[in-house]
Amino acid sequence: MKYILLFCLFLPFLYFSQDFRFTYNYKFVADTLEKNTVSDELVVLDFNEKEKHSVFTGLKHIISDSTMRVQAERGVMAFPDPSMKVRYVVEKSADGPIYFYSPNHTPDAVVKVKEQRKLNWKISNEKRNLMGYTVRKATTTFGGRQWAAWFTAELPISDGPYKFHGLPGLILEVSDDTNTHTFSIVSIQKNKSDYLVLNDPTYKVAKSVTLAEYEKISQESPLERFKKKAFTGDIIFKTEEEKQGFLKNMDDKIKASKIHDNNPIELIYN
Repeated sequence: MKYILLFCLFLPFLYFSQDFRFTYNYKFVADTLEKNTVSDELVVLDFNEKEKHSVFTGLKHIISDSTMRVQAERGVMAFPDPSMKVRYVVEKSADGPIYFYSPNHTPDAVVKVKEQRKLNWKISNEKRNLMGYTVRKATTTFGGRQWAAWFTAELPISDGPYKFHGLPGLILEVSDDTNTHTFSIVSIQKNKSDYLVLNDPTYKVAKSVTLAEYEKISQESPLERFKKKAFTGDIIFKTEEEKQGFLKNMDDKIKASKIHDNNPIELIYN
């Protein structure tokens, strides 16, 4: 996939504007048994310079939730875009904690996780040019992976995609040492979208959980939770035969997901 970089961000207006959208292409391998099958999706970091606050999520997620909100106001029921892959949200504040929000508009309520792990960066003298910016390399260990980031002091924003932050400049690219998770910037725009995904009502009732609690939750797939709902009677079937067919289908899907969806961005949560 090819993208055209919008050369619309220059150092001087960092001091005269408030809102920016940094768009990255996120490439990832969901199945380590099929490393040649690479998925990608555009993700965005919406940054407010005045408040030093940012929100990161998938571009399709923002568009989908925005569309659903408009349709709901018209009295029309709409459903999430089934093609979106990045549905979680990461909220960062320079002087505050980092929060991770699980996907919304699912059978399970949104949970909010306070991120307390620190990113200990090692900045090297290695430099290169990336889309017209001089970038330096920094490395860290996070989520059970080794990461290498390229950041530029020419854009003095201590932020980046996903949970990455804390360097003396914007992270333009970051990847793990297996090259199965990579974020690469494709455009920088003055002014972000007027729609803030965290304004969606599903986030207003988010339940706060600890990182340990979320790790336990994340180990169980949504398919397994659907299966539990069938057992407890939360899902109603017309016949016992229909119920057994549903359970068998769930079992097959759960087995397939465990085999082929085996490469999450975070391998551990401590």
